[in-house]
Amino acid sequence: MATTLVIAISLLLIFTLLIWKLSIGTFRKEYGKRMRKIWGTRLFYWQAVIYASFACTILIMFLLKWTSVLTF
Repeated sequence: MATTLVIAISLLLIFTLLIWKLSIGTFRKEYGKRMRKIWGTRLFYWQAVIYASFACTILIMFLLKWTSVLTF
């Protein structure tokens, strides 16, 4: 169980970093400097990044379970 939790948290952090790196340029272009300072705009951006990375983590965890690499 502890191994599964460590793998899941690691995947979540890796996907969050990857999605953030891929999308921050578009976010900066689409919203100006003034709009990026607004708390609500940043909140929605980070919610989208975390939801997408969570979905990718769940998908990878189930793929690892399906291929019998992990058992949980």
